[in-house]
Amino acid sequence: MRRAGDSTIDRARQEYFDEGKLPSDQLGHAVLRSWIRCSDMGLRERTTPTPDPIPQGDLRHLHERHARFCRLCRPELEMLGVEARETGSVVILTDATGMILDTLGDTAFAGRAAGVALRPGVDWSEASTGTNAIGVALAERRAVAVHGGEHYFAGHELLSCSATPIIDPRGATMGVLDISGSSGTAHTHALGLVRMAVAQIEHRLLRQRFDGCRILRLHTDAGMLGTVREGALIFRDETLVAANRRGLSLVGLAWDALDRVQFEALFGIQARAAWGGTTLRGPNGESFVCEWQDADKGAPEFLAEPARAAETLHDAETELILRTLRECGGNVSEAARRLGIHRSTIHRRIAALPEGHSSQ
Repeated sequence: MRRAGDSTIDRARQEYFDEGKLPSDQLGHAVLRSWIRCSDMGLRERTTPTPDPIPQGDLRHLHERHARFCRLCRPELEMLGVEARETGSVVILTDATGMILDTLGDTAFAGRAAGVALRPGVDWSEASTGTNAIGVALAERRAVAVHGGEHYFAGHELLSCSATPIIDPRGATMGVLDISGSSGTAHTHALGLVRMAVAQIEHRLLRQRFDGCRILRLHTDAGMLGTVREGALIFRDETLVAANRRGLSLVGLAWDALDRVQFEALFGIQARAAWGGTTLRGPNGESFVCEWQDADKGAPEFLAEPARAAETLHDAETELILRTLRECGGNVSEAARRLGIHRSTIHRRIAALPEGHSSQ
């Protein structure tokens, strides 16, 4: 089934692959950059690869090597897997190279997806399978959606994929979380759901122990402290050594600031007196509400209370469903269409609301 926007992608493919032009006004910049990288690697768009999974012995070693990482992500994988089954999709977890570690979701689509190698032990980096959400997320280190003909290989146009990289507090990419489904179905909020899931995973990573460090949790809104939307900056003495993405964004920094930027450079010399205080003024004059925490008292590894993540993600997804339902005037069918989920999912979430909670 063709969808609105497909003709634009068809024109972009003709201009790029047949006429040698750059269709920058018809294609997202991240996708276009990926096409260029794939062309530079000598990939041919009409020759869709059919990579085989690595041998079972190698796959077993791969799972053993990433066992802790898989356990860390399991609550989010299972939560998204429920939604994926409702929308005919699969949820995919990869390592930092794009190798698929695990999949959950709709078994019927999973069977079709196996035809394009969406299964454990297959490499979905750009070098192996061209432009795809997993490969682009790894290359660009950002959340991305790749739909239909935006995939580099013509044989992948049946897919619609949304992916977000999982980045640890030191700025290293740990892997990618992805939702992939049929390009013939709208998956409007898939990228938003994946982003929320990854934010929860990355927030839980902050529970690991950072010897000799202190964590500064901050936000402009006091109500955000303790949630996945809080910023976190981790200092050893006065040097910034780790963070989450939100924390760096709040103070206008990037990952290359780690091990270089000092507390005083961010919050001023007068902030030394507030070392341990509850409010700070940022480099651009913003006022932050703060909490300090000793970071050497956390879990020795990143596995503290993983089951709580599912509850938090469940609440965030329910909030998104209820907000969309209100925007649609209570029309369940329209809300389901916008969200790209089944109506039964909305009915199930409403039925599970505590007594007295309004969905209107």
